[in-house]
Amino acid sequence: MQVLILSDRIPGHFNQSKGVAALLAETMEINESLAIINPKIRLLRSPIKLIARYLTKNLSTLKAKIIISLFQPIDLQKIDLIIAAGGNTAALSAALSFIADIPNIQLGSPRGIHSDNFNAHLTIDRYYETPNNIVLDITPNLYSPKICQEASNHKANKNSCLLLVGGKGIGYSYDNSEWEQLIANIITFSEETNSKFTIVTSRRTDPLIESMLQEKLAKYSTEDSIWFHGGGTNANLAELFGNSVQIFVTEDSAMMISEAISSGKNVTTLYPKLIKAPIRYMNHMNKYKHLNLINSQSISEELEERIDGDNIENINLMREKLRRNILARIQP
Repeated sequence: MQVLILSDRIPGHFNQSKGVAALLAETMEINESLAIINPKIRLLRSPIKLIARYLTKNLSTLKAKIIISLFQPIDLQKIDLIIAAGGNTAALSAALSFIADIPNIQLGSPRGIHSDNFNAHLTIDRYYETPNNIVLDITPNLYSPKICQEASNHKANKNSCLLLVGGKGIGYSYDNSEWEQLIANIITFSEETNSKFTIVTSRRTDPLIESMLQEKLAKYSTEDSIWFHGGGTNANLAELFGNSVQIFVTEDSAMMISEAISSGKNVTTLYPKLIKAPIRYMNHMNKYKHLNLINSQSISEELEERIDGDNIENINLMREKLRRNILARIQP
């Protein structure tokens, strides 16, 4: 099957599309190609988005052609399936699928575009009462238990912990005293369990907080730690997931959390005192808790060692269910 991924250049959206392609590739041969969407007039990209979205209502051949005409040409020769993620790609994906009669998979909030414009519309919450709107347990991404197990190396051991650190975002704000308490808790946990942490920071991590973590946890962090502001941008997360027994992740990033969960390892999310996140995001976290995919605790609380096994079987069952649901929508 020849798959075209439509990309809006946002890495998280691209990774979601790649994740769906990888999921399908586990049971069929997939060849991928990539098309970056570009409006014909870049200075008018915001109005173009609004016009394209509006035209998807009661989509017709004329409306689809107008939407397509607003963007740089996309070559659909020999394409069997379109995959796209994010609101920027949705209208064009719907129009291309309509005109070329090619099935399409869209990920993410509909932004006013009905799920019936897509063969499979994958969302965390249900937006429309149609079988095309497939509600996800986990947002698709680049990782799976198998991928992480295969990427694991000789450094894996029973006392390995991984800490993914974000920062201020989606209404979460961590103050300095909370970071200091986390450092104290990591030291206590490491000494009690005879373990070390591999720490991976991100673009959202305050450089001063990163420096504090790196300095104060020098004895308790591994050489595989990735310090983003120190130039460490090439983390092999599949390997780090595979090497870890337990994963801690700050709760400000849905993508970091979904990637950690997808490894099949035990995941604990860390939240601050100050949270002003959107209701949809909090529902997202509550759904993960309800499905027993994460433990959630205050960043100031003592870290707990998880000895209740992993989630690999559960994650594999969820992946299989999603693959079956997608194939039911895109196959004749």
